[in-house]
Amino acid sequence: MERGADSQMADDPDHVRIVEEAAVWFATMHDGKPSAADTKALKAWLAADPRHVRAYADIDRLWTGAIELPGMKDRHRAARKAVTRRRFGEAVVIGAVGLGAWRYLASHPFADYRTATGERRTVNLADGSTVDLAAETKLSLAFTRERRGLTLHEGEAFFTVAKDAGRPFVVEAGEGRTTALGTAFGVDYRDDSATVIVTDSTVDVALGEESARVSAGSLVTYDSRHIGELRQSETGTELAWREGRLVFTQAPLGQAVQALNRWRSGRIVVMSTSLAQRPITLIVNLNRTETIVAQLAEEVPIRIVAATPYLTLLFPAG
Repeated sequence: MERGADSQMADDPDHVRIVEEAAVWFATMHDGKPSAADTKALKAWLAADPRHVRAYADIDRLWTGAIELPGMKDRHRAARKAVTRRRFGEAVVIGAVGLGAWRYLASHPFADYRTATGERRTVNLADGSTVDLAAETKLSLAFTRERRGLTLHEGEAFFTVAKDAGRPFVVEAGEGRTTALGTAFGVDYRDDSATVIVTDSTVDVALGEESARVSAGSLVTYDSRHIGELRQSETGTELAWREGRLVFTQAPLGQAVQALNRWRSGRIVVMSTSLAQRPITLIVNLNRTETIVAQLAEEVPIRIVAATPYLTLLFPAG
């Protein structure tokens, strides 16, 4: 049986990018009176790829459905004017469940512990251990008499482990597992790659037949295929989120933005490959995330386009 368009788009690696572009075009065409050049450019964008047409239609349906909701409908009747970018952004958030339903299971809705964008949380476990969760993290527990098991589905967590020689403390992330009896370490797992950072004692990292012993002051990264080489860690940078900061030292802008998006409402998108590769050195106060875009502008020559209150685009300056 042939799958529907929604299933096909869900599997499309360009889906997110296309939806973001469609959102920008929709906001442009409904924010006042678009120019003839805007109209012509939109037609060219739609004609370039059938996926563009579907994404734009999805946004249009999303907005149309959103204004029928209580509150949004009243606001629409009262205004009787062009859609503003702020109202468009509100509609996107209200309708996101419908447009992004395919993401539901991928977000691990049944995880025992989870944090939202910008949220930090400390969990006290029954064995006396504690877990600090960074933003957008999902964690599940499977404690038995023989083993203290945890699964990091996604995100970043720091474990301070209570000693119990008879019950190993094992964190599974992706295809690998990290085992400790009594120690302190962090695991950062995203996009099928995990980094294990040890700050006290040692841990054993295993992946299939491979294994590595990681001592305090070191880190190791693994993916689904192999474990990388041991490296010296810089906990003041890698674990700065535990103290309310993010620290980037000559990090590619695209990589920094990816991390920043987990700690602020809305989304920043770098619209140029060369710009995304520009190195940036930056310290961000997680209690003042509203200043992030301005900080980026001070460090890198960029042109900022606020497509909606929830979507900020970064272009090379000039």
